[in-house]
Amino acid sequence: MNGFIDSGGGTPPLLFESLKGKDAQTLVFQMKGRAFDISIVRGVARRCPWGMPQVIVCGPLREGRPFPTTFWLTCPFLDRKCGQLESEGAVGELEGILASPGASKAWASYNESAALFRRDLLSGEERDLLLTGGPALLESLECVGVGGIRPGEKPSVKCLHLQVATWIGLGFHPAGEWLARKLLCLDCGGSWRARCEPVVSCKEGL
Repeated sequence: MNGFIDSGGGTPPLLFESLKGKDAQTLVFQMKGRAFDISIVRGVARRCPWGMPQVIVCGPLREGRPFPTTFWLTCPFLDRKCGQLESEGAVGELEGILASPGASKAWASYNESAALFRRDLLSGEERDLLLTGGPALLESLECVGVGGIRPGEKPSVKCLHLQVATWIGLGFHPAGEWLARKLLCLDCGGSWRARCEPVVSCKEGL
């Protein structure tokens, strides 16, 4: 893996692995300063060349209620890069691309794939829990797309972080080529590793 993007970062569609080793500790460290609940994490969708989580998969429920963000960008390098691109107007540019006549069908299909993936993450127990609140709760989880986007709505990307995370997690995006050009690479080349793992002092290592 050289960090350059090829079809959503080369991530196989819809595959992820369970947390292992120091993943939980790394994620808490990566997300320091942001509202984050480690209990909602189902696994890792993509790692950087140094084994650090870059995109995680979140469970479809949080405290018994639908949670629309399935793929979450945790990599500090990509988080900063997306923030910089947003400040340069990338959100409006992406919404313009997705609103074009040629992209509307692909955008609808993309959100449908995201909704199906989130639905398939439900356990039997979670499905039963949703149904106790009425069929509307289950329907709301099954029908909304990326980040809660509803079918038929005017393209709204909400934020670039969400779109990049879902692109990497699903392995495709209607504007994948545009995202690749904007991001250029998916890893920091090692320069941001200190943002992903706590520094152990000599005394702590003894």
